[in-house]
Amino acid sequence: MDSQLKQEVVDLTKAVLATFTTEYTKAYTAALVSKCIKDAKKPPSPYLLEQRPKDFVKDDIFSGYLVKEGAVRKSWLRRYFVCRWDYSVDYFVEENMSVKKGSINLSGYRVEEDPNKSTLGRIMKLAEKMGIDVSAIPKPKEYPPFTIELFHSSRRCYYIQCKSPEEFKEWCDIFKVCCRKAWGLKNRDPVHVAAFPIAIRNTRWSLGRYGWGCYGGSEVQVLADMISDEIEYDILSRALGKLPSGPWFVRNWMRNSMMKVIDGIVNSAVNPAWIGMDKTVSELRPTLEPKIKNEIDPIIKIQNEIQSKMKDSLMSIIEPALKQHAAQHLTKIIGGIKGPIENGFNESIRVFKEKTNGYQGDGSPSSFTTYRAYPNSYYIMNPSREKVSEIYKTLDPLHSVFSNFSSYWIGYEVKDEIVNMAYNGTYTFEKSVNESKDVSLSNSDTLEKYLHDTQVGSVIQIKYVVKEVIRPTLVKVVDPLCKPIVSSMASAIPSSFKELIDINQMYQQLIDDVINDTTHSVLEEI
Repeated sequence: MDSQLKQEVVDLTKAVLATFTTEYTKAYTAALVSKCIKDAKKPPSPYLLEQRPKDFVKDDIFSGYLVKEGAVRKSWLRRYFVCRWDYSVDYFVEENMSVKKGSINLSGYRVEEDPNKSTLGRIMKLAEKMGIDVSAIPKPKEYPPFTIELFHSSRRCYYIQCKSPEEFKEWCDIFKVCCRKAWGLKNRDPVHVAAFPIAIRNTRWSLGRYGWGCYGGSEVQVLADMISDEIEYDILSRALGKLPSGPWFVRNWMRNSMMKVIDGIVNSAVNPAWIGMDKTVSELRPTLEPKIKNEIDPIIKIQNEIQSKMKDSLMSIIEPALKQHAAQHLTKIIGGIKGPIENGFNESIRVFKEKTNGYQGDGSPSSFTTYRAYPNSYYIMNPSREKVSEIYKTLDPLHSVFSNFSSYWIGYEVKDEIVNMAYNGTYTFEKSVNESKDVSLSNSDTLEKYLHDTQVGSVIQIKYVVKEVIRPTLVKVVDPLCKPIVSSMASAIPSSFKELIDINQMYQQLIDDVINDTTHSVLEEI
């Protein structure tokens, strides 16, 4: 890797980190303001079921024997895998779990159900970038049937064998849930958790990377992945093209050596940068939060005034763009996803009735152990998931119209919400029984709340799907026209409140509100 390319990597890394620092500071402040407003105003939840605390139950979700490929010797070893309550995965020598061999945090990973196909696809893509004849590439390692690949582009990949098609399908689903739900961020403060992904998104958008970007892991890992993506997009293709000609294994070795240099540059910059950012906001909060709380009413008043001006100024841009690029598709989209989403929620009602009517306990905490665990079950909840999967028939063809969205992740977010509602239903029922000591009354009261929440939840999830599909395309169209106007509105914010009000976040919220309102109107007509 020559000095010029190395300097380009250094400069790009610094530029992305500088952009993220600005975006994170703004997003953190906006999230802190939002928290203070919610604490002061306490807006009511649209749901009636009580929300189950994430750590209410710490029972293991799933376990069983699998065969795992070793990291060094690549031998296949039988291990006992356990999916924990927090979606981390541990594996042991035996079922008694006395000798732990390792842990896997799958945040940011993806499950490949055909490692042979996915490996070959990555090699073909790499060969194309390097300008190598595919026929000159040695055939990759062949994995046996029912092998699962837990893949990440920059972290260790895991290869795991199952003994049957049924076990394979079950563990694929479990690992997919872990990929989505495993906790990656080191800082679990709710303000940070809200701010960090927004800052990542806004940084990507400022780089022209609109739409869907899936990152998971610790703050340092996510930042490094985002920067690596930008390097690949902006620099890597040129760098690979400069590699000298030669056999595949030689050029691939040179490419891997170059990637080690790039990873070293990125990680050496990201680690201290994130430590500095985290320290800055941590030191800022003790003085900033009291200031926000003392100025809540003026902040809300200023936000409302700017929102009104923003709506008056931008709707003449946003609405025509929405009509031109999305409106003609909305009826078809909503018509195609409404039934599957509602059917998924309705199936969860059927299961809830069955499980709640089958509760024969005495009201003690131990009597709910089996009952409260049913939402964890792949087989019990899979019928609900399968009904939701019908939305892919509508979403997948839309990639020719709308760019930068993931049907897969959208579908699984909806499925997760159905499972979360089942958790909330079991929690509400158990809590009601403990308080009233009347199982029959608790059953009927909780079911009534569950029915209400599934209706509300169906509408919320329909709006979520529509927004995720059309927002990236809409933002890409309207940003060049709207951003200058939005920037000019910043002058309307009094100087003492400028650091407390994120006008760009208000602009993004306006776009979301317009999409939601339009979706609601179409829903009423269907």
